[in-house]
Amino acid sequence: MKADSFEAAEEDPGLNRNSLSERIYARLRLALMTGEYEPGGRLNIRKLAAGYKTSPTPVREAIIQLVREGALELPLGYQPRVPVLSIPKYIDIRETRAPLERLAAELSTVNIGDDDVRRLRRLHAAFVDSEASEHWKAALSANQEFHFTIYRASKNDVLVRVIENLWLLAGPFVNNQYPNIRQASSDVHPHLLIIDALVRRSPSEVGELVVRDMREGSYRILEQLRLAEERKGKRRRKPE
Repeated sequence: MKADSFEAAEEDPGLNRNSLSERIYARLRLALMTGEYEPGGRLNIRKLAAGYKTSPTPVREAIIQLVREGALELPLGYQPRVPVLSIPKYIDIRETRAPLERLAAELSTVNIGDDDVRRLRRLHAAFVDSEASEHWKAALSANQEFHFTIYRASKNDVLVRVIENLWLLAGPFVNNQYPNIRQASSDVHPHLLIIDALVRRSPSEVGELVVRDMREGSYRILEQLRLAEERKGKRRRKPE
């Protein structure tokens, strides 16, 4: 949504302020999922409001909603910030995601059509091109849309929304670490295996491949988390 449309929405007394807040919420939610904010980064409400050409009130309402969902923290007396993920928290998110994404993938196998498969191929090609040119945010966006094209084909909106919420919680850290955790180029990419299983209408195989893709990425993420915690511990350690 363009900034001037936010401004027009607030100036029009016929439009519900809640609708404006929801639109800003959706924009911030997407920004968090796609790596526009780093772990520990702070959000300035007045600067955001200026960027959207609106008052701070709908921005504050959107941020409060994201705080309720755990996507942001709001320390007393400070600006809202992006949480820094701990290893136990990341593992909790991963283990919650696995059965839900398996289910969504299996359900999608029944419903997915030829147009969806063609879209998946285009998204994977865009993903590969973006990685090759080191356009990390574009690669992440293509990867996210690849997976959610599959999940939306499940025709279960409640399930998709829950999965989105879990991606939201892990998104900033995963996106920040992406250059370090991407898959080795010599491997056959899981996306291609997933597409092949979808074409063959094999629900159990699609579900297994989606979870395997997630877990292989998670091992690299956990290694980065452990390295970060080790560096943090060394900084705290006093010299002898």
